[in-house]
Amino acid sequence: MLYFSSLFPVFGQIVNEGTFKIMDGTEVYFGNEYTNKNGATHDNEGSLHLNHNFVNNGVTSIPTSGTTYFDSDTNTVQSISGSTNECHFYNLEVNLTNVSKQGVSVTDNFGLFVKNQVVLTSGDLRLVGEAQLIQTNNIANAGIGKLLRDQQGVSTTYGFNYWSSPVHTTGVFKLNGGLFDGKDAALNLFTPKQILFNSGSPYNGKTSVVDGGGNVLTAATINTSWLYTYTANTTGYAGWNKIYQNNEIAPGLGYSMKGTGAPSQNYVFKGTPNNGNYSFPINGGQTLLLGNPYPSAIDAEQFLTDNASVLNEIYFWVDGGTTSHNLSDYLGGYAVYNLTDGASPSIIQGTGGVGTASGVPERYIAVGQGFFIDAVANGAITFNNDQRVFKPETAVDSKFLKTAKKVIAATTDLSTKSIVRVGYRDPEGFHRQIVLGFMPNSRANFNYNPGYDALMVDPRADELFFVIENDLSKKYVIQGVSDYESSARLPLGLVMSETGTHTIMLDGVENFTETVYVFDKVLNTTHNISEANLTINLPTGTYLDRFELVFEPVNSEVALGIEEMDKSKFNVFYNGSESIVINNKNSVEIIEVQIYNAVGQQMLKLKGNTLLQPSNVIPFNYPKGMYVVVVESNQGNATYKIVN
Repeated sequence: MLYFSSLFPVFGQIVNEGTFKIMDGTEVYFGNEYTNKNGATHDNEGSLHLNHNFVNNGVTSIPTSGTTYFDSDTNTVQSISGSTNECHFYNLEVNLTNVSKQGVSVTDNFGLFVKNQVVLTSGDLRLVGEAQLIQTNNIANAGIGKLLRDQQGVSTTYGFNYWSSPVHTTGVFKLNGGLFDGKDAALNLFTPKQILFNSGSPYNGKTSVVDGGGNVLTAATINTSWLYTYTANTTGYAGWNKIYQNNEIAPGLGYSMKGTGAPSQNYVFKGTPNNGNYSFPINGGQTLLLGNPYPSAIDAEQFLTDNASVLNEIYFWVDGGTTSHNLSDYLGGYAVYNLTDGASPSIIQGTGGVGTASGVPERYIAVGQGFFIDAVANGAITFNNDQRVFKPETAVDSKFLKTAKKVIAATTDLSTKSIVRVGYRDPEGFHRQIVLGFMPNSRANFNYNPGYDALMVDPRADELFFVIENDLSKKYVIQGVSDYESSARLPLGLVMSETGTHTIMLDGVENFTETVYVFDKVLNTTHNISEANLTINLPTGTYLDRFELVFEPVNSEVALGIEEMDKSKFNVFYNGSESIVINNKNSVEIIEVQIYNAVGQQMLKLKGNTLLQPSNVIPFNYPKGMYVVVVESNQGNATYKIVN
């Protein structure tokens, strides 16, 4: 164990193999690279001055005081790296004095934890790739230096991303002066070129111009026609607020932006790192475009919990391959995340995939990610440092949502909740995913639960959704319930506006091994979607009390909540001469008879006043196959299957 308690200069390279502690009031100077070795512990509560790189392969204690200075007078760039992929400082100050200074680079996929303040006195702090800065105390960062952080967006000139800046300049962010072209970031870490801007027809951005070595000569161009915020009390397109490259955007507000047309586009945010609390007053029913305000990921569950009094879920736009600026041609949809889990958007087949989890939002919201919230009450939306976490997008539970072409593995807390993802494909090929979560030790149950049940904000003309508390006016895309019960039955709503094949399938499960079925209450059939898709060909219409998601074969009369009638009171059969015969030898009062084909289409519907005889013959000239006859009487209902 090595302690320093006075002024202590070291000019050679030093490697810590044990416990290295700098006491409060002590100043230590390292002239060459310092390595905290695997198994070693670094603890600085004094002042550590580094003239070279900091390599952390061991443990850095979470300090209660002290400052680490990167203040080389000989090096243009210093770096923070190490196999541990994180390090902890109390205060961090960058103060390079070399005439050609650039700053301090933090290696890709590295978490830089600063408990108190970042001071960029002279030189910049470069977060390379997926590196992140996580701060604890609510103190303003200082200095004339800048933090630089990469993020990639949708590349097409037609597709939208919703963004939020992790940096500011004098309290606000401007695209002009804050957003740079990162196409050559690997070559020019500290000196990206300012993004350019154009406007008007043809309303397209432009790609970067690079030299033979890959250096950007002319930066990429963003078309300002597509720059908007959304902060109005009204909903719909009237709520969009036009902005330009010099408009001020407060930390935590989101904005829309289309791409440059490059096959891939890396942007660099540059400014003072955002830190501390950001709050936005909001009224019930109001929609806001917000976004992660920090140069680190944030925990969506903590954000939702902190703001539970005013919001229930978060919505992320996912571009579906839009190839035009015309509004009617936009492809994409809103992915949803709440305390249960995330659900992917409705994306057409070939873009989002069918039977996959494409575009599923994860628990951790990436740097620069914008999103929508719908307020359920008056109050304020608040971001705070407690929501910040180190989660690179290389992890499966943090993604910047832009397109749905990449299949994203869904991540859940496997020790507790179980997730069932049910997919629905309409005849046009659009794929909707609805998500059921079994949530032990939560307040969720089979009724409506704020924070666990999420509404569908972008329903199409053809949709599958959960029906909760028999409220037929609302379409739910996520339903969270309590512990798993094999007897559970979840009502499904199905709206069909066009003829053709509609398909219900199992997209996937997490921490769940039971069989998943769809029960048809009319046909009295239970279809195993764990084994095969369910195809439906029904007349157009709205089916709100026909289908259920179940986990064991169901007795139809119990499921329907009706009294089962003794089937022997009727004798129902096909007579071989294009007729169905209903023998009513006990003169039971028949209220109605309905006949369905094997895929659930209603073929005939007869009122009981036409079936008054002891033997009733119903003409039935339909294609050969299996049919279901449902007889409703004053003594209950009975279901019969016939083959013609």
